[in-house]
Order: sequence, then C-alpha cells, then structure tokens
Amino acid sequence: MSSLGYLSRSDVTLVGAATIIIIFSVVITATVQGLTEDSFSQIITNGPVWHTDSWICTSTAEFLVHGALISYADPGQLQIFVSGKGTQPDFLFPSREMISFSLGGGAVSSKQITRSTGVITGFLTLQTTSDATASCEEM
Repeated sequence: MSSLGYLSRSDVTLVGAATIIIIFSVVITATVQGLTEDSFSQIITNGPVWHTDSWICTSTAEFLVHGALISYADPGQLQIFVSGKGTQPDFLFPSREMISFSLGGGAVSSKQITRSTGVITGFLTLQTTSDATASCEEM
C-alpha cells in the first residue's frame, strides 16, 4: 500500500488535537471579546495638538485610553489621575522620544492626563462600546 493517502493513528490524533485546540481558541476569543454589539467599536481620538495642559477621559461603559506621545525641547512629564485610585506614578520621557501607554477604566470612571513639564504632542485614543456615552476632552 502506498504511503500517499494513508494516515497513521498518530497523524489522526495530532490532527484531532489541533482541531480541538483551534475550536477552544475560537470559543475563548469570542467569549473574551463578547458579542459584536459589546465590542470596543467606538473610538475617539484627540491630537496631535494640545491647547491645554490637561485632558479628562470618561465613558458610561468600560473603556481603554491609549496614548502615543512625544516630548520636544525639554524632557516631558505626564501625571495620570485615576478616579478612585489617585495620582499614578509620573510618566517621564526624554526629549524627542515617544512613549506609549494604555489605561483601562470601568464604567463611569475617569482618567485625567496632565502635562507637568515639557512640550508634548501626540494622540490620545479612547476605545469603548458603541452604545456608551464617552469623551476625552481638554480641561
């Protein structure tokens, strides 16, 4: 009998195990992401010009704030205040080096991002569910 078209028991077991792993991966991913209407489909982006030293980001549903910022001229420093948690350790970054960060928040919480020193520019992006009332505004 030719080896073409013949699968050994170990080959069938391997294919079966791989199929089960793929199915579990799809189920876990779908569970973590939730249904389409629950996905983080609303995106609010601000930048690159800051007219103020402070931003406050809020949402009526869970949310993420992503920052991609660069400091020009002087070293930059940001302070982040999280409602219920207080001021977090400062983000420090040398001149002309980009930093990025992500902050998670529960429903009806806020994140305040304040430029302490330096000339900072970049983008702040808030991601939340499509049915949430959300904003990331200059203060």
